[in-house]
Amino acid sequence: MKNQLHPLFACPLVICGDIYAFSDAEKEHFAGLEMIDNVGNSMSKDDRVLESSVLSELRQFIDDRILMYKKDLLRIRDENEIYITQSWINRARPDQYHPRHRHPNSIISGVMYLDDNSDHGLPPIRFHRSQDMFPLEFRYEELTDFNASSKEFEPKQGMLVLFPSLLEHDVGKNRSDRTRTSLSFNTYVRGTVGGKRQLTEVEIR
Repeated sequence: MKNQLHPLFACPLVICGDIYAFSDAEKEHFAGLEMIDNVGNSMSKDDRVLESSVLSELRQFIDDRILMYKKDLLRIRDENEIYITQSWINRARPDQYHPRHRHPNSIISGVMYLDDNSDHGLPPIRFHRSQDMFPLEFRYEELTDFNASSKEFEPKQGMLVLFPSLLEHDVGKNRSDRTRTSLSFNTYVRGTVGGKRQLTEVEIR
């Protein structure tokens, strides 16, 4: 009998296969947003950027993929709607960074990249294991999804990453001579969660 390998309790991070092509109007809209200081970088003053009519096609693109993540991957029932709450732009100029963090008060979070990175010069996003697998620090012959404490993904223009909001992540210092720009968003849920017989039922509107 062959060994059976189970990716037990795997964290469902998705790099969406479809790359979004930004229109000139969308690029102009992003460029004109007022920015404010944030820890290590800057962020848009507007934290509901995806509610702009200029970005309606982009919003639909993201909504469709959130639905795929919720329905096809997580198999959450139709009685629960996952919807975007806050959405904002991040900019990391040369020598700026994004500190390690997670997104509380959110279910699924996402990041989309706005810049051309064909020269591979912009820093990757890095996700971290939330809990050590062993009480010892081993030296591995090769790092895999099963033993690594973190994993990086290189940004590509129009690439969308979806992940559980409590998955910790960061971006190292931008050592290029350009600004790294990303769109981030959070989501929440409507409908009934929990169960009446389990005394965990909550109606979220």
